[in-house]
Amino acid sequence: MSKYFSIGLTLAIILVFGFTLFNNVLNAPTFDDYNTTLDFIRRFYFENNTFTGKVSEIFNRHNEHRILISKAAAAVYYGLFHYINFAHLILFQNLFLCGFFVLMLALAKQQKQLVSETVLIITTFLASLSFWQVTFYYWGGIQHYTVFFFSFLSLFLLNKTSERPDGNFLASVFAAVLAVLSFGNGFIVLFLGTFLLFAQKKRLLLFIWGTLSLVLLVITFLPRPEIGATAHSAFNFGWMARLLFTFLGSFIYVNPPAGVNVNIILCMVTGLAVAVCWLWLFLKGYAFKNPLLYCLLSFPVLTGIIISISRFETKAAGGIAPRYMFFTASIPLFLLLIFLDMKIIKKSHLKLIAASGVLIWGISFHNNLAALKNMNKEQIATIMKWKTNPATPLIYYREAKTYSDIMSWAVAHHVVKLPVAENYPIDKSW
Repeated sequence: MSKYFSIGLTLAIILVFGFTLFNNVLNAPTFDDYNTTLDFIRRFYFENNTFTGKVSEIFNRHNEHRILISKAAAAVYYGLFHYINFAHLILFQNLFLCGFFVLMLALAKQQKQLVSETVLIITTFLASLSFWQVTFYYWGGIQHYTVFFFSFLSLFLLNKTSERPDGNFLASVFAAVLAVLSFGNGFIVLFLGTFLLFAQKKRLLLFIWGTLSLVLLVITFLPRPEIGATAHSAFNFGWMARLLFTFLGSFIYVNPPAGVNVNIILCMVTGLAVAVCWLWLFLKGYAFKNPLLYCLLSFPVLTGIIISISRFETKAAGGIAPRYMFFTASIPLFLLLIFLDMKIIKKSHLKLIAASGVLIWGISFHNNLAALKNMNKEQIATIMKWKTNPATPLIYYREAKTYSDIMSWAVAHHVVKLPVAENYPIDKSW
């Protein structure tokens, strides 16, 4: 695989991804958008008339976490245009995916591994449709992309900080704050930043970072949010392990039309290898030799542990949910940089790895594009049905009235414009 062929493939994948994004994005609310965006706009602009009330609304929790960037982007957009265009918000959220892509290139350059093959490998895992629910729906992407972008930016800048606070340190702290306020797993960056500074023996910075982290952890977890009582099964470690290992290996899941169980087993075995490798790197001392790469790898691994504990009832299937799979897309990239640094993988191996990445990308893209289009059809068909019958559940697993009331209010106040059937040809079988 020549240099120019790799560059050509990289550009082709980026163009295909961009074309798919622009041609399949919906200007319509879906799933959590009814609560986190439309109902938020009602509370922020129509029910809160005081400055303190608006600030409180922006920073209040959604369930157990805060989603500052999600709310702020929607509020700014509505403030400018006096309605919500979800297609525009979705395109905006993908800028953070682009930012994460640039961060990965900067990291590869810092590690002296920025060659055409590594750029191609990074592209195959980040310009992927495996996590299409994050890319194409506002309620997922604006939270997942921002928390990863700001978390990794924070660690990247913290690693560049000298012995005393400087511009990099201040920017790192600011990025960490945004990560914590972006989504539930953002607090992980606080612990990883602490470990990074400890490993680098930067005592003054460690004290300052640790103090700020304690404040942010208090803000994150206290007071405890009120969550309605829900029946749960007794914790099952086996279910948790199946979810965790499947999740950690989900970057090779291609959503096959047949043989799903085989693909899940492959993910589980791969995920087990990832977990063993993560522990081995720590025991071998690599975590202290190159704390930045180890911390970056630890972020998706620790995210997987949190998800597997909180969602253990979904077992292995929970590990291949498209709304979570962006969190694991970076795992092979960090492992690649680590193994190159350790000389376990040589430059001569990159061509074969890149070819494998392109193969996974192609199969996954084909299969998930069909899943995306089917989901879009279902969402539009549901909204069209709701227009004639407001008792139609807008979210199939939720009771109809709450979300129907939100949608009715949003339409009546011109906050959202319903899709026109002529613009979305729907198979009548839907």
